[in-house]
Amino acid sequence: MKRLTSFFLISAVAIMMVCYLTCDIFSIWDSRPLKFATSAVIVLFGLTVINKKESRFVSIGFIFTLAADVFLVLLDKYLYGVSLFILAQLTYTVHFAFLSGKTVWKELLKRIVPAAAAGIAVFAFGLGANIALPAAYAVCIGVNIAHAIELQHFKPCKNHLMLLFGFILFVCGDICVGLRHLPPDIITQNVSSVLYLITWATYPPSQILILLSTNSLKYKK
Repeated sequence: MKRLTSFFLISAVAIMMVCYLTCDIFSIWDSRPLKFATSAVIVLFGLTVINKKESRFVSIGFIFTLAADVFLVLLDKYLYGVSLFILAQLTYTVHFAFLSGKTVWKELLKRIVPAAAAGIAVFAFGLGANIALPAAYAVCIGVNIAHAIELQHFKPCKNHLMLLFGFILFVCGDICVGLRHLPPDIITQNVSSVLYLITWATYPPSQILILLSTNSLKYKK
């Protein structure tokens, strides 16, 4: 039953992605509600199937991610969305700590301290919160990516590899989002449109890979 459900999840997400990417490419209609629905389907499915104690923080991370999508996708509140994404990354930090057997509070400090320093430094240069907050977020997800690489290197397995690829796709989408919020004299409208497509071509697969990395869909023969 779970095998069939996961097949329908991936198929449904793929169909929804094709629909909203087609709408974006040909400017048919506003696809933001469909994009949010795609994220919601993945998150709700994840909350249903993730039942392992060691993966509970992935569920919390999904909740923060979906909440961020409310502000970024539906309400166009950039800073609120980025703030929630920072919380999501800190939640994933706890997940990484459990997977690697590291002390949670030390791992959190490795993200929070340099992230705060980066945000304060950027703000001090007069670049404003629109750049300072994403800079802090970039540090958090950057350290998480490094941790994912380290985890796969020292404890190689299929689940850790999927987690790593999931975060790589996550970063690809985040970089595109950050670039799209640069001043229009730096990023043209055409480039912004391409970056927007890349964001939504990589974001749902990243969430599915993170979900699959929890091994919640493992089946006994």
